[in-house]
Amino acid sequence: MVSKYDVFYVIATKGEIKVSEIVQALHKPKEDYQSIFNQVLELEKEGYVERGKAIRIIHNEKSKKLFRLISFCINNSINYNLMFKYSMLEFIEKAAKKEFFTIKNIKIHPQTYHFYVTLLSKYGFLLVLSRNPLKCKLLRHQFLIDLGEFFNLKIKFYAPRQKELIPEIEKEMRKYKRNLKIHYTVIEELEKQGEANFIHSSLTLEGNPLTLPDTQKLILKEIVPEKYKLRDIQEVLNYKKAIDLMIANAKKKVKLDLKLILNYHQLAMSHIQEAGEIRKENVMIKHNPHFKTSEWQLINLKLNELMKKYDKFNSEKRGIKEAISFASFFHNEFQRIHPFIDGNSRTSRLLMLHILRSHDIPVLELPLGYFDLYMNLTKLSKKRDDESFKYLIQEIVLLNLKRMNSAL
Repeated sequence: MVSKYDVFYVIATKGEIKVSEIVQALHKPKEDYQSIFNQVLELEKEGYVERGKAIRIIHNEKSKKLFRLISFCINNSINYNLMFKYSMLEFIEKAAKKEFFTIKNIKIHPQTYHFYVTLLSKYGFLLVLSRNPLKCKLLRHQFLIDLGEFFNLKIKFYAPRQKELIPEIEKEMRKYKRNLKIHYTVIEELEKQGEANFIHSSLTLEGNPLTLPDTQKLILKEIVPEKYKLRDIQEVLNYKKAIDLMIANAKKKVKLDLKLILNYHQLAMSHIQEAGEIRKENVMIKHNPHFKTSEWQLINLKLNELMKKYDKFNSEKRGIKEAISFASFFHNEFQRIHPFIDGNSRTSRLLMLHILRSHDIPVLELPLGYFDLYMNLTKLSKKRDDESFKYLIQEIVLLNLKRMNSAL
């Protein structure tokens, strides 16, 4: 059934449009004309559109906010009609109050509880910590706060605590290794999907405009979307080359060195002239003067120091806890050295995954719900906090493992 939000988005993207054209744009039969016209009347009553010879959007703050919310959902393969349901919004409001919640904290029908938990987990907004009882953590994201505000609900999130998750990660790792022996080909397919999702999330953080559906089509089906600039398409394909090499190297336990790091950068950033080259000028993080990058004259010295720490770490067998701790430290240190003119953050994430996957920790996704916290602990941070970043990476590792295991 067509919703008023479906109709609104068609009008907003098409400009002035007639009802018959909305019916065609939504691929609905002519018999649906009256129900779609009724949705137009509802939008008019609520002050989103106005009718004349054709229908057009009223460009006020309310319609702009609605368009941004729907666009965010479409860009990230989220069903906005489900997210905009008032019962879902009430669920989110209650779930946000307590860091770890169960159905006792929400008090809704068990089937509805399970449905909303599954949906929010699928979209990357929720971490399931245990199945019996179904204990969860809603992840703080500005989209959820903006969504609540739009529908007159004040969603206030819990004060986060740092929680050691290594026992849960080790438990999921044992399950994953058993699954790997039985479902190897299925896991390979899941990893291909995970790679496309990671490429999208990593490049979205850097401003690439490709939506998740378009990134998946480009990576998984080699269908090139026509509505983007060639540079944006090339940026995705270049990063895939670097990620593919990283996955292959990590599987073979290839050790990192400066030559390999430069090779990763050269592949990922071959759409710029400085790909694979250490910068020879100072740079600043846009809009964040608190994030200090290395003076260009000190880059080689600091990279050599970092690689010595890596070699020392790699000289002995390490457990899961040590691998996550060092991988998160390496990410933070590399990002702050900032050895390149551009592409430092995407390379930092790639190198962190190289270290984790070299220790058989199958991380490939950066879930949407962690974007805000990740950015606040990295490029948008006022001060460096390796401890908090380590706990964030633990959560991301756990969510990746749980997603993989629950899909089998």
